[in-house]
Amino acid sequence: MPVNTKSMFATLCEYMEKLDNNDIDVSQAIAMSKLIGQANNLLTYELRRAVLMSNPDIKKEHRGLELKNFDSLPDRQNSKSSSS
Repeated sequence: MPVNTKSMFATLCEYMEKLDNNDIDVSQAIAMSKLIGQANNLLTYELRRAVLMSNPDIKKEHRGLELKNFDSLPDRQNSKSSSS
């Protein structure tokens, strides 16, 4: 399973070779390419998040947002107390 851009690129090259050798069909190669693209999106998100979290002010504000209950989500504390 690719875990960084180098291994994702190696996996893509491997699948291109398999496609050239007719070991897989085009739809399988497309599916793998899309999965690797999504994995790359996650890596990009984590990299950007790490850069932002290096700023103490942003980190403090972000932690506050993570603790906030949003109107569209059930309140965890109310859900726990009503299920007891």
